[in-house]
Amino acid sequence: MTDKQFFLASIVDEAAHLMEFANQSSLTQWGIITLMGKVSSRAVQETLDVCINNFPKAKCILVKNYPSLKRWFRYCWKYQDIKGKDILQEIEDSNPVHDPQKVISYCQQNNFLPHLDITRHGPLKVLLIRHADRTTLVFISHHAAVDGLGGFLSIKNFIRVYEDIFYHKKKGGDSHPDFEAISKPEVKFRSDHFSPRHFYFFLKHASLILREPAVRIHAQGGEGIEGKLLAVAREIAPQQLKVIRILAKDQQASLNDYLLAAMFQTIRKWNQQWDEESGRIYINVPVSLRSRSDPIMGNFISGFNISFRPELIGEKGKLLKLIKKERLSLMKNNVAAGSLNMAALLKPLPLKLKVLLSKRSSHTQHPTLTLSNLGIASPNLSHRDKEGFHYMGSARICCTIPINFVAPWPQVDVLIYHNTMVITLSLFRSQFSLGAAERFLDYFISKLTE
Repeated sequence: MTDKQFFLASIVDEAAHLMEFANQSSLTQWGIITLMGKVSSRAVQETLDVCINNFPKAKCILVKNYPSLKRWFRYCWKYQDIKGKDILQEIEDSNPVHDPQKVISYCQQNNFLPHLDITRHGPLKVLLIRHADRTTLVFISHHAAVDGLGGFLSIKNFIRVYEDIFYHKKKGGDSHPDFEAISKPEVKFRSDHFSPRHFYFFLKHASLILREPAVRIHAQGGEGIEGKLLAVAREIAPQQLKVIRILAKDQQASLNDYLLAAMFQTIRKWNQQWDEESGRIYINVPVSLRSRSDPIMGNFISGFNISFRPELIGEKGKLLKLIKKERLSLMKNNVAAGSLNMAALLKPLPLKLKVLLSKRSSHTQHPTLTLSNLGIASPNLSHRDKEGFHYMGSARICCTIPINFVAPWPQVDVLIYHNTMVITLSLFRSQFSLGAAERFLDYFISKLTE
């Protein structure tokens, strides 16, 4: 146990928790990998011992009562001396799981996708589920401690350490924790991100959603269980993904922009079947602010909204040009970094005032949908077979599945592994029925291939 037990939470960690508190939801996210073959319990437990020492924030809980006057202004991470066995749960189940939707349905039906309360437990939990011929590993993390890309970085690091232990290259054991990493990312006000021009552009962009609130995605038949996760997934095969990439290239567009264009078309057409409501559609685009040379797995995320009124969402070629123009303008004016600057300005405010502001402003700033392209998953480039599948020890990694936290708006995640794209949609059960969620995702995929 370190002599120092309390570490000030970063302003980004704190903002995530305030968002959770204001929206009465848990910012728990899940990364699932399915493997063909067996996984060693001993090696997994030793691997977790190493990983949570390398990332000591995984041992902490978030508190606002600690022996310092700073408790009036900031949350704090309280360090606990826990081991890998404390966050690992092993389950035996003979039911076979294969494609992403079956894996998600299986995990949901058996309550294997729990929500984390970081005021009572640490922000990381791992489930090891043994099937007849396969293994499912579920990595459960909290957004206040690690963002989506950071979550997959942590899985990649887990696999690397596991192989070192599994093949006896290194012994498991205690490494020296980097306690300074607990309070990172350190967010300071940067004047170069807030020149008069950038400041004016940021305020104009941020206030747009207040002047023209986001249109909601409509659906009938929600299951009426507020706060409960509903997640669905679809798998796009390599040949179909190749077609999508060719279509994007023909339009001289990046895959990111092509995904956005298809989603705008999907939302506009989807809502037309329910009512004639018109209004601005906002798609939130997360932006990672982590340095490529910085290995720290924290919450380094910001983002911006790209929005259009329905009359501008038409033919894909014209829409792609509008998206590219808007995205380049937002990036040029540092809107994502400007959001962190605004968060830095909130540091001197008392904690109770921050909570009050979060509650009063959160409902007016919900986008229509969040679309996260997590890119290409490369869990273990140093150990692959001739077919290109990656391995974790003697087990072949068949599939990787991202599931975002549930929020008052739908979240769509895209991840490519082994030339196969997995798209997941997560939302509240009260918002959509299972059938409606599956139809929405299928409709989005049809727009990708038009």
